[in-house]
Amino acid sequence: MNYRFTIYNQDATYDYPSIDDVDDAIDYLKNPDSFRSFDIGLIELLKKKGYTGDINDIKDLSEYLVSRLKNINSQIEKETVISWLNGTHRPKIEPGSRNKIYEICFALNLSLDETSWFFRHVYYDRAFNCHTIEEAVYYYSFLHNVTYAEAQKIIQEVKNIPSATDSDASANYTQYVKNLIHECQSVAELKEFLTQNKGNFNAWNKSALNALNNYVSALIGSPESKSIIDNLKRTIAQKRNNGKELPSLNLADYQTFGLLIQELIFDSKNPYECTAESPTEYVFEAIDNRNIRKNTFILERILGTQKICRNNEKISIPYIVRNNFPSKKTMSDILSKDKILVSKSYDSIRKMIVLLDFYQFWVKVKLTTNNMEFPSDALPKIYLDEANALLDQCGYEKLDAVNPYDWIFLCSARSKNPLEYFRAMINELSDDD
Repeated sequence: MNYRFTIYNQDATYDYPSIDDVDDAIDYLKNPDSFRSFDIGLIELLKKKGYTGDINDIKDLSEYLVSRLKNINSQIEKETVISWLNGTHRPKIEPGSRNKIYEICFALNLSLDETSWFFRHVYYDRAFNCHTIEEAVYYYSFLHNVTYAEAQKIIQEVKNIPSATDSDASANYTQYVKNLIHECQSVAELKEFLTQNKGNFNAWNKSALNALNNYVSALIGSPESKSIIDNLKRTIAQKRNNGKELPSLNLADYQTFGLLIQELIFDSKNPYECTAESPTEYVFEAIDNRNIRKNTFILERILGTQKICRNNEKISIPYIVRNNFPSKKTMSDILSKDKILVSKSYDSIRKMIVLLDFYQFWVKVKLTTNNMEFPSDALPKIYLDEANALLDQCGYEKLDAVNPYDWIFLCSARSKNPLEYFRAMINELSDDD
């Protein structure tokens, strides 16, 4: 495959290290030539898999792909293919579009690695979510050159067999399934494995839910801390109303509180951050009449703004960034056990994990600046290693600069003040006209 974008995007994460470079970083992010678009990636793939005609001839390109799709009885319409190739539309990153991407991969006889590349570098989602029977079968199919028609037959046969009793799946069931599929030497062995473990395919995202719950707990603190904060708000309000001196807030006294409140107190001591008459006033203004455990408060504190990247196709923010960008609605759905354990919105779950992980890592660095264990130039690599380990544990793709959403975090992590830089970028994106 062509790795021009991979190298180009990776190098660019080092090009804007100062807070003064944020505008230039945003310009890079918004430039449609900076990242591989779906049409460019698809045409690149067609060239590799046998197309020898003019890559600028959309009609010829579309006829080539449509003919390959018809060979596997795909129902993707010619108009859809044309819109992909001329760049007017791209498949949405949502459950309903994933099978279309697999159909392209089957139609072009892609290998396992080529399919993973196409998902990750062109469609911008992970391939082979093997916690579903369909994608587990697809994984085996690309591993052993099984056709699309044969894969559909296997899926239907497995689904027609009554479910076994649910069993306790491993934490990272996706990787567990992949490992066992590698050991299957025949379709019969694959079907036997899937039918015996069918109950485990009724729920997924367990590792992701566990990680997200741990992050949220770290951000908001224990349930007991809420009542203490509420009492503090009442005390400050009474003293303000009576014209009395406000109590001083020392970070050392709030170490058991959530990271959001700890950062707020930390910032209140910074004359460049504190815009109120006093540090206590600064904290009070931020938490007065606010429920510090609500998703809205969490996101506003992390992002540094009450506005977020809008999911509007008419604005210039890249689709990959604005699609499923963390919002209070997506956060509510993701943190709902009933919803996440059957959710196929992998993009929104991964984006939330990346956001919360980024904040927790860098706010801890910020709060312990005076007694940092590692030199500052080592921190970006430590962040990247830890973030990738978590994503891998949860069954998601590692951070990659070819993904515009990931690029924001990688670029921010390599700046002198990652949280400040990240919030400046988000503020610029949120103000987009």
